[in-house]
Amino acid sequence: MAAGPAREARTADVVLVSDRGPVTFRSTPSGLAPERRTGSVTALLDRAARAVDGDVCWLAPSVSDEDRRASRDGRFAGLGLGYGFRPVPFRAADYRRYYEDAGVRGLWYALHDLWADLPQGTDGPGAGPLGDGAALRAYQQVNRAVAAAAAARCHPRTVVCFQDYQFATAPGFLRARLPAQTVGFFLHAAFAAPSALAALPGAARGLLLRGMLAADVLGFQCERWADSFLRFAAEAGHEVDPTDGIVRHAGGRTLVRRYPAPPDREYLSGVFGTPEADRWSGVFRGMREGARLLLRVDRLDPAKNVLRGFEAFALLLAERPELRRRVRFVCCLTPSRPTVPEYAWYAARVREAVADIQRDFPGVLTVHWDEDRVRAMAALREYDVLLVNSVHDGMNLVAQEGVLANRRDGAVVLSARTGSAERLGAGAVVIDDPRDVRATASALARALAMPREERAARALRMRAPLADSSPESWLRAQLTDLAEVRDDRHRR
Repeated sequence: MAAGPAREARTADVVLVSDRGPVTFRSTPSGLAPERRTGSVTALLDRAARAVDGDVCWLAPSVSDEDRRASRDGRFAGLGLGYGFRPVPFRAADYRRYYEDAGVRGLWYALHDLWADLPQGTDGPGAGPLGDGAALRAYQQVNRAVAAAAAARCHPRTVVCFQDYQFATAPGFLRARLPAQTVGFFLHAAFAAPSALAALPGAARGLLLRGMLAADVLGFQCERWADSFLRFAAEAGHEVDPTDGIVRHAGGRTLVRRYPAPPDREYLSGVFGTPEADRWSGVFRGMREGARLLLRVDRLDPAKNVLRGFEAFALLLAERPELRRRVRFVCCLTPSRPTVPEYAWYAARVREAVADIQRDFPGVLTVHWDEDRVRAMAALREYDVLLVNSVHDGMNLVAQEGVLANRRDGAVVLSARTGSAERLGAGAVVIDDPRDVRATASALARALAMPREERAARALRMRAPLADSSPESWLRAQLTDLAEVRDDRHRR
């Protein structure tokens, strides 16, 4: 399944574990060459890890033959990242079952309550979430292997931080190896109401809860998701203190905290002022031509609720014909998980909705179907209204990036079921039920008609909570809480 931890592994003060690492090696005509990897979690951890005091080792699964060769040759040492990084090797088939079948098609769907939004039976009769058990076994095998790799890097005062739903059971495997180790788990995703987890097999629910409670500190993006977890633990029979955020269980106690992930101001400032960003800003300004610019920037993920966003826009144009001349809708949509059957099905439905709007209302909708981060950031600078109508979303950094980047005091139409709503809700136009297409259309109409003075006042309220946040302070808060747990344990 995976190679065992190296005996000579050097210990670290902090061990980070995520599904995607910051670097992978590629074959080139001149040999193996390192290549930076992208992704919101990866970028967040990269910035944060560079600022941590002490030795940091970041671990992540890899199925790459090039990474295996680079590891054998010692190429991951001396990359100049500001921290150590090592891949943990896996076979591609096992990784797919762990990531796609168990992670995406099981845990991701449950955590975001997507069951009603997706087709059933795409794997054939009787498949269902997590299939016949093979996916869950693969998930456990990967979690066990990364926990073993983390344990090999630990000394008694090491703090281990597992990041996101792919490693929800890894704290339990690490705890079994090193009972006194200090372990944290941060969930970047949402944690929907306990009823959303009911569609998971009972074994998966039990493993999820036991694995997460093996951590000393559980981190969530906002109060909403932390409260949902506390209800989940209470319904399972554990003693829960919702006021202090404590779950008491047979293994001791787990602290439940919130650590809202911040936008990366350093990245934003680096993008703006570049020729490419200025060129795209000019393109979007030219598209406006006296109209309001409506924008969405998203992955093509069912959790982002892109389809209902288009349905709401079509409803608005059908009922308000005058807006066809006054609004231009620009969408920057990044393909996501195209090999997952439900994602492919969803992307096809989105494309059909786009084609219908472009046929019925020519010239009003422009969609970019590929990933271009600079183009997306330039669009965020120019919008009059930003649409973020996720079904559920752990945080949604696009909403916060838009607030910081925008130079037109743009309005934000925001789902109440995003972590960002906890920060931006005082200034955003909030959609209480993002599955309500008519309510979304009404929120769009309100935002598009908002006077400039009101937009400016709301933009000021949304910017205020973002003033002091950074990737460094986000991770530092987790490590501080974990260090307190560690020190308390060692004093006893």
